[in-house]
Amino acid sequence: MKYRTIFTVIVLIFTTFNSFAQAELSYIRKGNKAYDASQFAEAEKHYKHALAKDSTSYAAQYNLANTLYRKKEYDKAEEYFVKITENQTNTKLLADAWYNLGNLRMKQTEELLAGKDTENGLKKLETAVEAFKQSMRNNPTDKDVKFNYFIANELLKKLNSQNQNNQNDQSKNGDDDKNQDKNEDKKDDKNQDKNNEGDKNQKKDSDGDGIPDETENEKGGKPRDSDNDKTQDYKDQDSDNDGIPDSYEAGQNPEQPKDTDKDGKPDYRDTDSDNDGTPDNEDPDTLPKAIMMSDEAAKQLLNIIRQNDKQTQDKLKKDQKNATRTKLEKDW
Repeated sequence: MKYRTIFTVIVLIFTTFNSFAQAELSYIRKGNKAYDASQFAEAEKHYKHALAKDSTSYAAQYNLANTLYRKKEYDKAEEYFVKITENQTNTKLLADAWYNLGNLRMKQTEELLAGKDTENGLKKLETAVEAFKQSMRNNPTDKDVKFNYFIANELLKKLNSQNQNNQNDQSKNGDDDKNQDKNEDKKDDKNQDKNNEGDKNQKKDSDGDGIPDETENEKGGKPRDSDNDKTQDYKDQDSDNDGIPDSYEAGQNPEQPKDTDKDGKPDYRDTDSDNDGTPDNEDPDTLPKAIMMSDEAAKQLLNIIRQNDKQTQDKLKKDQKNATRTKLEKDW
């Protein structure tokens, strides 16, 4: 499953106009034309003119924030997205603004971490997680928001853990090097024995979700298809089709998948895993209980964030030439 973000450029079309509305729309159109030509300074000027005519214009604020993002002026872009969240009442538009704000803050987090500013990077990542939460509250059915929230929240937990470990290491007094080497050798031997044992006992997992095929099948080995999508569970990474990966819902021990409500049906096959009457794909409470991200997965995620920004910008430029409302999918 891809890590996705959405940036949307909106043109509002009115059925009736007064002189201010006409002027605002004219500036927005000029801004969009400049934006499509990658003339971002010019686009910024036109969107600001539109805001001078109507300071509450969602289209002008949203497009201006997007333009500032393209100019890599992330702090300024953040200010305009925040203004939208403070003044907008339409839940769909609020969800989009909060979602984009979360994605923008992920980019800010990347820059802070790349500059070795871990403390502020963690603070910014916390605000990204909160932005995705707000987006889910306004649009609980958006699977893209849920997955981005999952990634951001897992990265936050991982970085917090690493930061705490680093602080603990720095506070320790130096131990005897020989004893430390000896302890490390013993630890390595134990880990090697454990790894060798694990290799021998490793069970087949066709879809790579951590849940053994024999667990995903019915007793007796008959394949199960929980969501009736003609893809058997042992080949399906989302067995109940709720938009949440099986590897996520299985919990910390996928060989014994988590069953939150103890109803005999594990969460990865249960569309209401906590039995609260709200389907998992509409229930933000089902998301924070994810498996821990490995060191390697965290490194891969940071690499993905860095490597795919150019691809995102290229897609964004291309997709602006579509109709009045354009969505862009981006890998972080």
